[in-house]
Amino acid sequence: MATIPRAALDYLTEQINACSADAQAKALNLLEKIDWSDVAAARQTVVEAINMLVAEYGLASAQAAADFYDASRELCTGKALGAKAYTGIDPKATEGAICAFVNKIVKHDDVEGFNQAVCSRIDYEMKRSAGYCMTQNGAKDPLKPKYARVPSGSETCKFCLMLASRGFVYRSKKSAGAVNHYHDNCDCRVVVGFRNAEVEGYAPDEIYNKWQALMNKEAKARAEKNGTTEQEEYKNIMRQLSDGAARAKKRSKSK
Repeated sequence: MATIPRAALDYLTEQINACSADAQAKALNLLEKIDWSDVAAARQTVVEAINMLVAEYGLASAQAAADFYDASRELCTGKALGAKAYTGIDPKATEGAICAFVNKIVKHDDVEGFNQAVCSRIDYEMKRSAGYCMTQNGAKDPLKPKYARVPSGSETCKFCLMLASRGFVYRSKKSAGAVNHYHDNCDCRVVVGFRNAEVEGYAPDEIYNKWQALMNKEAKARAEKNGTTEQEEYKNIMRQLSDGAARAKKRSKSK
């Protein structure tokens, strides 16, 4: 059985985060100089600049994922695919997000909030580019591999834990919500899985137990607060997670 080293996955995460940090730093340098006295002109300037940054750094993020894909495939099967850096970036979607963020300026005079929202969008784009690259190469791979969401950071949110606990079961089109779910500071990676391969330190069963413990703890706390039963609150939590997955799937189709 081939084992993908944890160091390789951590390095991929470092590369993606570096792309995100660099792009955000350049964006902030621009955003801090924007004159919002003419909202329409400022919005167009931001849209053009951010789309340029997303295209440049999104490609770099996707290339890191493509390199990881080939290295993993060669390790597990003896032969690389020749993976390409697919980004899946949609400038119109990024423009739409930025235009929505402009409401923070117009309605609330919240320049700092706008800048933070733009940086969060950049981070999302970097991580989505890497994940998209992984799934697109997998879709073109004759071996037709599946994917897992593998935690690589020090902390993992409960939704990502749920997704990660399932192991190598995902395919891009059938489980778009799981594959394309990202959030601020999310260090989960979409990892391709070939036959008889595993990722060092990735144990879906252990993750499932950790996730269940968190759900039970949260259900108990909610029940004590709301005067309900743990069973009722557990069902409510699961419903919220299901709704979150549905929203992620819907977003993935619109981007």
